Amino acid sequence: MLKYKINPFFVLILGALGIAFSPIFVRLSDVDPIMTAFYRIILSFPFYFLCASTGIMEKIRFPEIKNYYLVFFFSGLFFALDLICWHWSIKLTTVSKSTFLSNLAPVVVILFSYFFLKEKFTKFFYLAAGLSLGGMTLLLGESFQFNKEQFLGDLLGVLTAVWYGCYIITISQLRKKYNTVSIMVISGAVTSVFLIFISLFFEQQLIPQSITSIISLFLLAFVSQFLGQALITYSLAYLPASTSSLTLLIQPIAATILGYLFFQEKLNFIQFFGCVLILIGIYIARAKNK
Repeated sequence: MLKYKINPFFVLILGALGIAFSPIFVRLSDVDPIMTAFYRIILSFPFYFLCASTGIMEKIRFPEIKNYYLVFFFSGLFFALDLICWHWSIKLTTVSKSTFLSNLAPVVVILFSYFFLKEKFTKFFYLAAGLSLGGMTLLLGESFQFNKEQFLGDLLGVLTAVWYGCYIITISQLRKKYNTVSIMVISGAVTSVFLIFISLFFEQQLIPQSITSIISLFLLAFVSQFLGQALITYSLAYLPASTSSLTLLIQPIAATILGYLFFQEKLNFIQFFGCVLILIGIYIARAKNK
């Protein structure tokens, strides 16, 4: 992403925190969820172009091998499906539950890495994964109870995890050859095309109606997409996808706290203990990967 080397683990944490704000911005938007996702992508492009043209970031480099266009296409498709499911999930269930279910992505990444990428894991990694996922379960707290009115939102949260896991895997493969700006712009273009067509077909509220909504859309594009996703993409060149996906579990901690601050969604002692377990798991994964 940047021309100057920065600790990739620190960058990954910052990216995760940037994404943690996205449920808040999506809730504040009065535009329908899929169109909100479209604005998220399209409004982030000027920031990439500006940074690339001024030398802050590397310039866009298009694929020279046709096969890579297919990988870019699937990365954009997976991210479009991820945003569609997640933004609707945020609207249909609680912020904490939506974030919990969508962050089951490490399970997808770990299974794919083990069976297809032949990545070997140590017993410490399995311990870290167990602690982190156990902490996720505790963090869910009372929201773990079945609520038929939130069932569709919960189901979309699970699908979000599948698509985001696939997205992380494709991005980690692209980062072996391409810089962050190239990946975010090319795959983002694919994502935006899918989003705009689906939104025009299924949704009605396409234009923001209030200043609050306009500001939230710009913040969603800048904080969650430009900063959040770009920082995560940058770090994937230096960290394994499996370790990165576990570290991204810091998102639900931040999102749960933000849900409490903005929407008065309760945070009890058990959820706090779950946060501690997640952080311990991330620390172990990081220490042993080092």
